[in-house]
Amino acid sequence: MTSSSPTPSSPLAYREGVRLMACEGERLLGIVAEPRSPAHSDLGVVIVVGGPQYRAGSHRQFVHLARALAAAGTPTLRFDVRGMGDSSGAPRNFEAVDTDIAAAIDALQVQVPTVRQVVLWGLCDGASAALLYLQERQDARICGVALAN
Repeated sequence: MTSSSPTPSSPLAYREGVRLMACEGERLLGIVAEPRSPAHSDLGVVIVVGGPQYRAGSHRQFVHLARALAAAGTPTLRFDVRGMGDSSGAPRNFEAVDTDIAAAIDALQVQVPTVRQVVLWGLCDGASAALLYLQERQDARICGVALAN
């Protein structure tokens, strides 16, 4: 039996695109995964990668997460902080990426204008960076965090 609606793992359920973001004179590279059908809400997710990893993550975990979220109706952005992966600039630790996170949130909202609220999803150092971002910025767009270690 065939189904007319795409499964969450089906590329028909989402689309992906490269997003370049300016950040204090450097260029960040991100990938936006967004639902092919209109989003179910005004919610988006920004994945903050931890440790010395780039936007794909160990075993491509962030690729799978972003695609699953987008297929389920939630636009998602995963990105390289300055000095990591395909982003320019000097490497920095999790205590110094709040500007990178702000640029990623801005980029997601530009790419998907219906996004008004953002959940930060962070792993390891990315979880710490997300918490530090909340403390430092008091960003009203952040409506939740998902933290893993």
